[in-house]
Amino acid sequence: MRMADLATALRVRKSQVPRLRKLVAALVDEGVVVKPSRMTYAVADEPRPRRKDAAEPLAVGRIRVHPAGYGFVERDDHLDDIFIPAKYRGAALDGDRVSVYTWDGYKGTEGRVEEVLARGRAKLTGVVRRAGRSFVLDPDDPRVASSTDAHVAIEDLGPARPGDCVLAEITEYPRQRRGGMTVRVLRVLGEPGDPRTEVAKIVACADIPDEFPDDAKAQAARTPQALRKIDLADRIDLRDREFLTIDPETARDFDDAICIERNPGGGWRVWVAVADVSHYVRPDDALDREAQIRGVSVYFPDRAIPMLPPELSSGICSLNPGVDRCAMVVRIDYDDDATVRDTGFAAAVIRSRARLDYPGVGAALSGDFRGRIAAYRKWVAALRDMDALAQRLRRRRMARGALELELPEPKVILDEDDPLLVRDVARAKSVPSERRAYELVEEFMLAANEAVGEYFARRKLPTIWRVHAPPAETKLAELAAVLEGFGIYVDEEEAQSPRGLKRVIDAVRGHPAESSLMFLVLRSLTQAVYTTDNIGHFGLASDAYLHFTSPIRRYPDVIVHRLLKYHLHREGQASGGGGAFRPPPVEELEQIAAACSGYERRAMEAEREVVDMYEAYLMRDRVGETFVATIVAVTHFGVFVRLDEPFVEGLIKLENLGDDFFEHDPLHMTLTGRKTGARFRIGDAVRVELIEASVQRRQIDFRLAATTPAGPGGSRTPRRRDDRGRGRRGADSGSRRKRKAAEGRDTGRGGRGRRRSTKGRR
Repeated sequence: MRMADLATALRVRKSQVPRLRKLVAALVDEGVVVKPSRMTYAVADEPRPRRKDAAEPLAVGRIRVHPAGYGFVERDDHLDDIFIPAKYRGAALDGDRVSVYTWDGYKGTEGRVEEVLARGRAKLTGVVRRAGRSFVLDPDDPRVASSTDAHVAIEDLGPARPGDCVLAEITEYPRQRRGGMTVRVLRVLGEPGDPRTEVAKIVACADIPDEFPDDAKAQAARTPQALRKIDLADRIDLRDREFLTIDPETARDFDDAICIERNPGGGWRVWVAVADVSHYVRPDDALDREAQIRGVSVYFPDRAIPMLPPELSSGICSLNPGVDRCAMVVRIDYDDDATVRDTGFAAAVIRSRARLDYPGVGAALSGDFRGRIAAYRKWVAALRDMDALAQRLRRRRMARGALELELPEPKVILDEDDPLLVRDVARAKSVPSERRAYELVEEFMLAANEAVGEYFARRKLPTIWRVHAPPAETKLAELAAVLEGFGIYVDEEEAQSPRGLKRVIDAVRGHPAESSLMFLVLRSLTQAVYTTDNIGHFGLASDAYLHFTSPIRRYPDVIVHRLLKYHLHREGQASGGGGAFRPPPVEELEQIAAACSGYERRAMEAEREVVDMYEAYLMRDRVGETFVATIVAVTHFGVFVRLDEPFVEGLIKLENLGDDFFEHDPLHMTLTGRKTGARFRIGDAVRVELIEASVQRRQIDFRLAATTPAGPGGSRTPRRRDDRGRGRRGADSGSRRKRKAAEGRDTGRGGRGRRRSTKGRR
């Protein structure tokens, strides 16, 4: 094409033609565009090497591949992602670390994979299929299937037969784009479509160890299941205190207990006792090595993959009621205004008085003692004191700028007898009284973590911190631009502080699109990680925060316990034998912290994928039904919607939104039809029809139904906008959606994760 033809095709104004010339010249320098003649331009079949004077350093990062073939590289230098067109992806597969040549594209940085530096996956799951005299694997992951033309040869079939779903190890990777792969079968996982098979796939592909090695099992079997006299040495005796555990109904282990006492001079004394896992798991023994490579327990709706064997996680380490247990305790003295007056730390022996759960505590605080809750009467005075203090602590925490993002989360409800039956996917923690019980425990766990953090900070001692960096300026600028389209002003400079961002959250709360906008705020934040460099915790508005209260299911907590014991011993305090431990160098602590951050992300992604799978499994028998849904996200390829009952999410692709050409406005989060004027925006209510629910792809697809509700049970005739922006009705136009408020939620996931979202992952 000539430049004038290109400008006409792109609808470039005359004043912008010089800029277009510069962009095309840059593409010529990159080798993406060539000049067949002096006046014409064409797209290159393959990119030429750059001119030396135009070359830039290679970017390095991890590539995420879309099933359509293109990808995005998440850069190690944390700059904006690089878009990789399908034809420039080379032999890279999803998850690979790659080096990339980059150039400025029309919509951002684009690039071409120069080299695969490290493969991101070593295993695949899929279904065995006969192909002539040989066998091939049809990969479950569409990103792999699209990368290899589904040509995955099996060199060793093992015990598998055609139709089996298997786990396979990659023995030969593709050497060019859409090149073939070779695998060998490791084991048969089960029948395709069975939820147990799908969970096994997720665990296998995430490389989550789900069986303990023989030496760890042997050590666990040798561990005594009752305290001995030697275990009581160097500990304070708190067995006369009335400690209570408060956990979800389905909890399998109890790693913390709370005791509250009134101080004679006013105020409260709170004891937080935490399971002393480090008493039984010693540095570099079999259990320690296995816990270190797991990093964290993983919780699914049907089962848990614990960090420690059940002899410890549910046995001797768990603060079960009525038995003596070793614990590390944090003592916090508060005045009547909930201000901390003093703290203390010690190794102790305790005996929990009762095992309480969130629904029971919530009911007792509300004065409901019917049925099984009658047993809670004995503890109601202590529970009310805990609740009163926790609410004061919560108000103080909110006042200093701690962030509270209320995002509804799905909870998978399985049949107790039939693992193949998913009864429902409901909104988690929807009962206000249960939420209050959850908040009660949360406040004391946060207080204990912060008290231990301040112990290390005051003494300038090395440890593993839980840090949360402030949001990047670019992320805040993007958030401010989007929220402005919804009538919410963001002072970007002010929002770099916890109090400033909290004001943004307060402005979002109550908005018709609250749930979706809260998610956008969450996306603007960085991810909390473990590190030895204490930069504070932005989300909690805390200068010194670490994880101490869950050593049964988090390895960094075990390390913090060992370090605290060591320093208590040096100070002459009860340390449970802390003098036998020698702190590792800071460099080793940092390696452990970085590894545990990765294991935590691995667990979160697997838990999320399992929930997505169960959602699809629940919906697969409801194809053809219509539902009222709320738009929760708008993208260039369609809109994501959420149903209220069941509480699941799905996608309406562009082609399923209607016969129109839709323009995406990322600033205002809308899709608008050119012909009909139909507009889709987050928070809008729509009526949708379920057209597919794929268990293997963990995806639910809807299409827009013929009518759209104005509210529950209502509908509106379509509506079109005139040039002045006002609406007028039209029989052939799109529909007007009334926005609908979504209820708040916490950011945890599944079962035990209700509590883990704050106690575990803050």
